[in-house]
Amino acid sequence: MATRLNVNHLLIDAATRLVPKLFGILTFVAGVALLLLVLTPIDPEALPVVQRLLPLELVEISHMAGTAIAVLLILVARGLWERVDTAWYMAIALLLLGAVVSLTRELAVAPAVVLAVCAALLVPCKQAFRRKSQLLTLKVRPLWMGVIGMTLLLIGLGGFYAYEQVPYAHKLWGQFEYEASVSRFLRGLVIMVVTVGVFALYRLFGVARAAPPMPDEDDLSDLHEVVSESVNPQAWLALLRDKHILWSDDRKAFVMYGISGKQWIVMGEPVGDEAHRTQLCWQLKDMASLAKAKLSFYQISPAMLPLIIDLGLTPYKIGEEAMVDVNAFTTAGKKGINLRQTLKKYDGTATFEVIPPEQIEPELPRLREVSDIWLKSKGAKEKKYSLGFFDETYIRLMPVAVVRMDGKIMAFANLWPTGDRSELSLDLMRYDTDAPHGIMEYLFLQLIFYSRDAGYRYFSLGLAPLAGLEAGPLSPLWSKLGSLIYTFGGEIYNFEGLRAYKEKFRPQWQPRYFAIAGRETALVPALIALAALGVKSDKPHPAKALVKKA
Repeated sequence: MATRLNVNHLLIDAATRLVPKLFGILTFVAGVALLLLVLTPIDPEALPVVQRLLPLELVEISHMAGTAIAVLLILVARGLWERVDTAWYMAIALLLLGAVVSLTRELAVAPAVVLAVCAALLVPCKQAFRRKSQLLTLKVRPLWMGVIGMTLLLIGLGGFYAYEQVPYAHKLWGQFEYEASVSRFLRGLVIMVVTVGVFALYRLFGVARAAPPMPDEDDLSDLHEVVSESVNPQAWLALLRDKHILWSDDRKAFVMYGISGKQWIVMGEPVGDEAHRTQLCWQLKDMASLAKAKLSFYQISPAMLPLIIDLGLTPYKIGEEAMVDVNAFTTAGKKGINLRQTLKKYDGTATFEVIPPEQIEPELPRLREVSDIWLKSKGAKEKKYSLGFFDETYIRLMPVAVVRMDGKIMAFANLWPTGDRSELSLDLMRYDTDAPHGIMEYLFLQLIFYSRDAGYRYFSLGLAPLAGLEAGPLSPLWSKLGSLIYTFGGEIYNFEGLRAYKEKFRPQWQPRYFAIAGRETALVPALIALAALGVKSDKPHPAKALVKKA
């Protein structure tokens, strides 16, 4: 039964990918055929019937409309190829309009029937065109533009060759007669140029202002491929589909960011191929500038600072990340006595396991239960943007570390591995309130040992907010304020306690920054925007298609 389902899924997946390509080609050919039809003379055999049944005004209007429709069909073909839902709607409408103008121009029944059939075949294929994107904001592909440009050029040159026996005269532009094929051809060329020109101008002045849409199923598939090989564990946050994605041209790298009002906040650092790192950041800055928005980067490492300064941004330290060197870690000595006691306490009563993604499905109900219990006990709600949240399709995509007692999962953490095994990090950290005290400490210890055995260099315990800020007399205002909150803000958030807890594992503390456009006064709106992005919505997230594939 499972094999049959897998075969059906593969067939559906193959059809979903093949259908848009076929209709993209078919629509392109239909556009070229319609353009040739309206730019060539009316069939001499049909001309007497056309003169008798169709007013000249209708013929001329149909010719001009048909030229524009044909060019638009050629342009829309690209959207069908890319599975854009807007292109599906436009293609059906244009094919039907093309069928109408074929009839109203010269009573061309056969071409009208072919165009109408193409539209009818396209109607039941809506599920193959699910990309929520704007047709006019698709990234320009040189190959497509080259093919379109060459096709229109050849049609134009072919028309000049076909009508070369007619000497040019200015009066040709104003001739409106059934037999005035040359005049209609010249006016058609103008309509072709105007249609393409309007499209090009919109691309030039409009697209840069538009933010890319949220990732769809196809984006998620590509995201998963890039994230799996990334050296940045935060890249896994892209799979939550709550951030905009700016891709490199080859889709081997991306930047993820959120938009809150006029604030565009990049989460972490560019992901993927190092060669695209700088280009993506500058491209995003240009986009934000055209949108009259302020660009910032949240939770970046010191390695990112040279580029941040080049971008004209100011970095402010927001805390320190606890990085445990797993090869140097030990529980020996006086400082490790409490850690040894934790291991001894759970020895024989608890088991640690890292469940790979392909085996996580049967455990999801219990993981959901533990997560709900933990949230209720903390009086908390799920967050987003800079943190993961419990979403089954998201959890299925990565390993999950669990602690079982009597065979029952009592604590878990989903893991973010890096492709080069330089670091293993964790995201959600949740436990059942019926679990004995210290179960999370036991989980962290086992994860450190697991990281070492699996060949990782560091295990990350996450960020300690506002840790490491100096409040000296010459320190910036932000450092003084942050240090004050860190020291006396225990009623709001146990900053010192969190750092002290992580200090037990003797990590290396690495600074993390929030880079913004402006000085301290610009921090307030940036932090407000960051908080707004962290409020989780109830919208569904990663696609089932990606989960099945993973």
